[in-house]
Amino acid sequence: MKIAVIYIAEPYQCYHTASVADALSSEFNFDVTEYYSFPETVQHLERIRAAMHAPALQLRQFRKSWKAKTLKTFRRLDQERILVLRENVDELNQYDAVVATEYTAGILKSMGLRHPALILLMHGAGDRYVNDDHHVRDFDLALFPGVKIENYFKQKNLIRPGHYAVVGYPKFDVFEAIKKESPVLFRNGRPFVLYNPHYQRQLTSYKACMGEIIRGFSDRHDYNLVIAPHIKVFHKGFGLRARRLKQQARGNILVDTGSPAMLDMTYTSQAAIYVGDVSSQVYEFLAEPRPCVFLNPRKLKWRDDPYFLHWTLGDVVEEPEDLMPAILRAPERHAIYRPLQEKLFRETFGEPLLGGSVRAAKAIADYLKSHPPVGGHNG
Repeated sequence: MKIAVIYIAEPYQCYHTASVADALSSEFNFDVTEYYSFPETVQHLERIRAAMHAPALQLRQFRKSWKAKTLKTFRRLDQERILVLRENVDELNQYDAVVATEYTAGILKSMGLRHPALILLMHGAGDRYVNDDHHVRDFDLALFPGVKIENYFKQKNLIRPGHYAVVGYPKFDVFEAIKKESPVLFRNGRPFVLYNPHYQRQLTSYKACMGEIIRGFSDRHDYNLVIAPHIKVFHKGFGLRARRLKQQARGNILVDTGSPAMLDMTYTSQAAIYVGDVSSQVYEFLAEPRPCVFLNPRKLKWRDDPYFLHWTLGDVVEEPEDLMPAILRAPERHAIYRPLQEKLFRETFGEPLLGGSVRAAKAIADYLKSHPPVGGHNG
């Protein structure tokens, strides 16, 4: 059978999906072709394959019209993504299955995707409200990392038996292969705090708290600081925001606006303390339970809201001037939160931690065996 694995957004998607594409090819002998939208995706795929000692797969760039290219030039990336899917649906119809890692791909069915099984390999931890998660019902098969997210979609009546599976989180397999590549080193040898603000305008702490955290660490002698926002923070502004932020780097403050370390768990695996708002990267950080601080400068009413479940895993700060005191007392308060951190991590990603790539590939293979495409391309 022929499988198309699509990377329709930034290269961060590679770290969630490439290892599953490898397993589909090597373990189950599927004919796998990867499609990408961002040219830099190729470099990330090559890096992952080298670290995992996996052979290269067939690789194709999505065809793009002048309109799609114009949308990308002006950073209208959500609109561009939908147009690119529409422009390539006929080619994707040649496959027996299309595997994607974001909900947006669910619209392929309404665009005319008929022959392939449409498969979602979900990334993220499932706490934050996502306005297009209803698209999960448009997939023939949805693969979830753990029971927390399975239960969430059951409660919303968006999945049905036989069309979903819990497989774990393949990204951990990728990180296991590459984790020795890039230790985060500061000349002073001190541990570092990771600040990881999200991009979503209504929820991010970026504007309200960035200046305060930079000032707070500028002359500290106990911790370093790594600032690594969600990559989509830099979507707009033609690079101006990234350039301004980079100017804040100094001896004990590392600013990252686009390196692979932002995407591959380098920072989340090595930080001493996590500071953020709604990014699901906090769950990757909790593979080893450690202190967390969450920022709520907008004073959102978050308690008992399932979309803010992770805010129960550390102190929540509303006033920017309280940020540094909360960070500095986080280690002594960690014992309060550690039991719940361990519980929610298991519910989010399941056990065992490694092996999700093969489990996901097997779930896809089993589904295609029990639901063979009509007039399938057996090759």
